[in-house]
Amino acid sequence: MKIGIIGAGPRGLLTLNNLIQNFADATDDDLTIHLFDRAEAGGRVWKVKQPINLIMNSPANELSLFNDGQSHAYSISQWAQSELSTDFIKSLHVDNQQELLDALNKISDNSYVPRAICGAYCQWFFTQLVNEIKNNPHVDLITHFNTNVDKVDKHNDNWVVSAQNVDYPVDKLVFSLGQQENKLTNDQKSLQKYAKECDLTYILPKDADEADLSSITHDQTVIIRGMGLSFNDYVSRLTEERGGYFTNNGDNTLTYHPSGKEPTIYAGSRRGIPYYPKAISQKQYDENYSAVFLTKENIDKLTKNDHLAFADFQKLLRLDIEYRYYSLLIAHKHPEIDLKDFQEKFSTVDNVNALIGSYHFDNEEVFDWDTILNPVAGVKITTLDDYQQHIQKWLNFIINDACLGSKTGPVTGALEMLRDLRDNIRYVLSNHLLTNDEWVQKFLGQFSSNVKFLSMGAPVIRSQEILALMKQGIVKILGPQMKVIGANHHFMTCSFFYSKEIIPGDVLIEARTNPANTRFSANPVITSLMDENIIHPLSIELSDGQSVDNPSVDIDIHSDQVVNQKDLYTWGLNTEGLYFVTSAIPRPGVNDAILTAAQDIARNMLNLSVDQPTTYM
Repeated sequence: MKIGIIGAGPRGLLTLNNLIQNFADATDDDLTIHLFDRAEAGGRVWKVKQPINLIMNSPANELSLFNDGQSHAYSISQWAQSELSTDFIKSLHVDNQQELLDALNKISDNSYVPRAICGAYCQWFFTQLVNEIKNNPHVDLITHFNTNVDKVDKHNDNWVVSAQNVDYPVDKLVFSLGQQENKLTNDQKSLQKYAKECDLTYILPKDADEADLSSITHDQTVIIRGMGLSFNDYVSRLTEERGGYFTNNGDNTLTYHPSGKEPTIYAGSRRGIPYYPKAISQKQYDENYSAVFLTKENIDKLTKNDHLAFADFQKLLRLDIEYRYYSLLIAHKHPEIDLKDFQEKFSTVDNVNALIGSYHFDNEEVFDWDTILNPVAGVKITTLDDYQQHIQKWLNFIINDACLGSKTGPVTGALEMLRDLRDNIRYVLSNHLLTNDEWVQKFLGQFSSNVKFLSMGAPVIRSQEILALMKQGIVKILGPQMKVIGANHHFMTCSFFYSKEIIPGDVLIEARTNPANTRFSANPVITSLMDENIIHPLSIELSDGQSVDNPSVDIDIHSDQVVNQKDLYTWGLNTEGLYFVTSAIPRPGVNDAILTAAQDIARNMLNLSVDQPTTYM
């Protein structure tokens, strides 16, 4: 049997691992695996050769590529703190070897490690699989690294992967492409054309480590659109990477010492607030907080005619977050309150607001969703300088909360529930419990945006750095509803709320990666399969007769096999929209659904039975 894997990022490596682990049970005598990637093992995002100051946003002890129970398994934190990591990195022929070795000395279980270290872990993991294959004469692995796949087609009963003018026929094929290029939007085309005409720098959405920032000088003004993870990466590259450094003041704040090479940075977004920071992790690797409200029992109870109302879904999720918030608040600040009694009442009472009112918390202690989702709600925005004061006040507050830790800080600890409850959310999506209308109009839009804002930010150190850079006047945050145009031989930006205060810039950076979208992908794997009508976006029929495309490839959720295409599988970012948070690396010790999916895909490809398809809860 010949199997092709396109993409050697974490999901490609997970698939490879499970093919190897399950092959002993297969009936085929021999297995040949072709593994393709335009980079190396680990993929482009996790490349070893990238700036050491670009860090992950999940703790090292909560990341692993090994199956639970697999022999000689190491999480990233275990590997990084062992001699295995030192020996492996010393064997690499990379010019940042010393930086990698120095970084290892700073890693603990709860560290947010450099992405380059994760890349080294991925490559080490791959070598373990290669060594395992060497001892099996019936398995042959052929790697095609640093190789672009130009086309995928089907000839008779074979899938054919074309790479650098060579065709590779395989019996079965799985692709997981990770971050991809998309076709340019009209706005991007217009800005790109304007940049060329006026000799400006325009950086399209991409991984921040791959952007060429060398032409940006200290006397230029840089406009950054977007304030998520990529925003922090670009700011780091334009400051620390240029010789500036931070010192710790010992009170949860930092001081930035400029090198003089930093440009002035104006950052903004639709919301006008940087993403919430990740708290300092206090969790053990297998520590997860279970739902009290968004449980399978409650979901099933509220499901009528095979559908769960979005309002009920959101209410259950929000109650879990509020339950966690008040539990942490009481433990941290109110020892006079019987915590167990409060939790019992909260989990059973009909009127939560009345219960909270009966405890007479201070106004600022009452969990308010409007304020959580819009920390500058009610703030009168008059000038850019005035807005900086509001943002700095909020940053101070949320940094202090996050520095308490993920099991202590009430706000950031409660928002951690959005990560713990991912499988509960996936259960609702994968079973199509929301109506198509509510899925498109409520979940895909504002809800997904809110989840990213609340739970997919960078570690708190990044918020501390932003605050320090703001105090130095190097970074300024625009108010909500950022607008950007090209005019007067510059990029021009302002907030909708004070549109007379216009900032001219020499550089515009789109600080984000492209959203995975089957219809708009420019990846040749996707485009060639689309051109041949082999794959399609998942079509969603709305009640008014309209049809909209889900970003995901249309697949059978029980097998991750492309609909109507035997022996063609896809998972990961290509299924974002059908699943939820498909870019995550699996977590050990919690029966992670990503590990289960890898096992199921591998067994299906090897014609082995799957005892129970992934159901998430």
